[in-house]
Amino acid sequence: MKFEFTEEHQALRSLIAGVCEQQADPRACYDGQSMIDTRLWSVLCSAGVVGVGVPEAYEGGGGGPVEQVIIAEELGRAVAAVPFSEHAAAAETVALLGSEEQRKRLLFPLARGEAVAGIVLPTPANLKAVEAHRDGARWRLSGHIPLIPNAGAATALLVPAHEDGQVRWLVTEAAQVSALPTVDRTRPAAAAEFGDADAELLSGTDISERPGELLMTLAAAEAAGAAASALQTTARYTTERHQFGLPIGTFQAVKHRLADMLVAVENARSAVYGAAWALAEGETAALSASLAQAVATGNAVAVVSDAVQLHGGIGVTWECDLHLYLRRVKALEATYGSPSTHRGRIADSLLDR
Repeated sequence: MKFEFTEEHQALRSLIAGVCEQQADPRACYDGQSMIDTRLWSVLCSAGVVGVGVPEAYEGGGGGPVEQVIIAEELGRAVAAVPFSEHAAAAETVALLGSEEQRKRLLFPLARGEAVAGIVLPTPANLKAVEAHRDGARWRLSGHIPLIPNAGAATALLVPAHEDGQVRWLVTEAAQVSALPTVDRTRPAAAAEFGDADAELLSGTDISERPGELLMTLAAAEAAGAAASALQTTARYTTERHQFGLPIGTFQAVKHRLADMLVAVENARSAVYGAAWALAEGETAALSASLAQAVATGNAVAVVSDAVQLHGGIGVTWECDLHLYLRRVKALEATYGSPSTHRGRIADSLLDR
């Protein structure tokens, strides 16, 4: 496995960073009722970023998990209020499992960002909550999902259901999606009611683990990006804030804390990149994705919490952006499994060998 970024990867990172710096406005979701940063989403769509993982034949960028992780990390740095990670996981599933006719019809609007996709992961609770049945040439979905992460702005949902002893994936635009208040308004969750909703069964067979592995990796990348931005903000603040006539960054206790934060950020990024490369190579990435989620989200919460402390009283004010980062990383830690949950999965897998 070649673990190295190319010049194209670095250019992509610079592009996303520049777009976010100019266009991202995460506070808009707190100041109003918006479910998505429409200005940023529109620019990302125009730049072809939203569909970077979609094959080129369907107006996508033809990229893979490595490119998607770079994007997710930079969006995390900006606490961007766009559902990129979930949208990317849903689009990849359609690309892998859809028939040629389904790909042509579904992937073009997803690649352009004209449709915003949400995804329901095949957890035991979700599979129990939704039933699918055939209705002539189409399918119907019934049931209720009480919580779908970052689906407040979704216009289409990718939903798993049992069919003939397998987990099959269906696409529906007929679900009643209701946004839910959450701690992080830049990633608005939603509930979905499937009242005999019209749906379409993707033709491919079960790959139930892949969407979750990709989504956990992208969410971990968001957390790593948020932590890196909080560290950068704090390092700059400690050179500007003076006590006893000196920058507080010259104090030994502060320097040690910053050094620990840097190590935590770099460990988080390494875990995320490792999972991305495993996914790109087509390997079974369950353990790599769990490691990324455990390390990145756990470290991100610690780093951002330390950033708040090093800012002193201003760190807990509404005007300071650190609360946006803390909301993001705490939400990501809870959304796709806690660090202890993922460490338990890794331990169980190792002990079973």
